[in-house]
Amino acid sequence: MEIMQFAIGMEKDGEKYYREQAEKNKENALRIVFLGLASDENRHADLLQRMAEDLPYELESDNNLKDRDSLFKAVEDYQSSVKASPEQAEVYRTAMEMEQKSIDLYGDLQRKAEEPISSEVFTFLVKEETRHFNIMEGLFRFVNRPNDWVEAAEFGIREEY
Repeated sequence: MEIMQFAIGMEKDGEKYYREQAEKNKENALRIVFLGLASDENRHADLLQRMAEDLPYELESDNNLKDRDSLFKAVEDYQSSVKASPEQAEVYRTAMEMEQKSIDLYGDLQRKAEEPISSEVFTFLVKEETRHFNIMEGLFRFVNRPNDWVEAAEFGIREEY
């Protein structure tokens, strides 16, 4: 049960972090992304709490951030409303680290689960946190791309920018 309280705490910490980032980005399009992630983390904490208390729960994804690619289709909007900065890249890197810790924890719990329903819950949470990781990785790559991109023929084939 101690591990469940730790996992619930991780989810609540993630929610707090994303809400803080939403507040810092309240003037641009990223606010919606951060609020969606905060909402997901809140639902995950609630799911784990209900599971720990043997209360009924449902494994449902919130569709507000379901399609990661749709978040980046309006790149022009992001470029006009979000100014890339070293701090911004660090926000995404920190979020990626938080999500990776969640993925690792839930993956471990899923492998150790003795009951099929517990395994199902942790598999669901691994998928959810992997989706969050991918969102943050996409944002990180978006703001960090100018630092990594080298425009020279000698460097061969590069992924599309």
